[in-house]
Amino acid sequence: MNAKINRKKHKKIIFAIIIFSLLNLFCQEENFDLIKNEPNRQSDEILGIWENGGRFIEFTKDQNEKFNMRIVLKPYYRFVYDDVSKYTTGYGKVENSDSQFYLKVNYTLARKAIVLPVCVERDLFFTSFYKKFSYTVNQKEPDYSLQKNPLEGFWIEEGNRNGILLYADEVPKSIDAYFFSGESYIKFRYWLDDLAYNEKKAVIRAGDGNTYEFPKLLKRGELVYSCITSNGKALRNFETGTFFIKAGKNEQGKTNFSLTLNPQGSGPGTHSVADTYPHPDFPVMENLSLYLLDNNSVFAFGDPYLFRSKVSDLDAEIKKHNKK
Repeated sequence: MNAKINRKKHKKIIFAIIIFSLLNLFCQEENFDLIKNEPNRQSDEILGIWENGGRFIEFTKDQNEKFNMRIVLKPYYRFVYDDVSKYTTGYGKVENSDSQFYLKVNYTLARKAIVLPVCVERDLFFTSFYKKFSYTVNQKEPDYSLQKNPLEGFWIEEGNRNGILLYADEVPKSIDAYFFSGESYIKFRYWLDDLAYNEKKAVIRAGDGNTYEFPKLLKRGELVYSCITSNGKALRNFETGTFFIKAGKNEQGKTNFSLTLNPQGSGPGTHSVADTYPHPDFPVMENLSLYLLDNNSVFAFGDPYLFRSKVSDLDAEIKKHNKK
């Protein structure tokens, strides 16, 4: 009799634990969505109409404060503006950042929402940029007060080079990284791998006599990227060169910058030849527009993916344009 009572008690306890866990999980998911769509000024930088040569992208909130993204294509020769798609989209702001956001786009045929890191600043919208990360030099933290240029340090690529598409893009097969020091740079890649993530370090013994230490593996969601193809610690496949930054003035009198990279050599690895590293958007690394963003914790080069549009009513603009 006592055994039966104990079994019943045991079942009730297990049932209560399961119910509590499910409720807790539900609350976490609900809070997660509320954070993404919380009606505050965090989305003000993104709301509105943006455009480039091939499309308009409009971010709006509906009457329920839900965030939506709409894409209107400008087809070849721009005969007709094609209002193709609208997506429910979550958003959030990166902690301790003024300009970094992430979009969580619900594509129709995708099983999961796709997370897209973006950087939005000064009416410019970047979907591909580089974020500063910590590292050590000769086993010590670098002295940032001795920086000779705003790019000094270790940077890892964020976002999507292909921009915001009509469909869920494939996961990137590689992620670029840069070390800038003095007038020299080192470039290498993290490659998509099937390793279990850990916090082991990799090292580069650079031509300037310094030894740089940084993460061997990167974790992006459920994916893991590695910069070393074996159990070793020393990075072998990398590109070396010099760089310089040139300051100028734009038409409005504001200071702007350009970046030039001069590849001069490579590491001892078998995959470190120059043509391993072509950037699909910027094959010629000379006088590229350089943008220093988010209090110099982010940089981007080349053209922004989108600019803030002067169009204030996208429906009216489509109607007006398509009547021509």
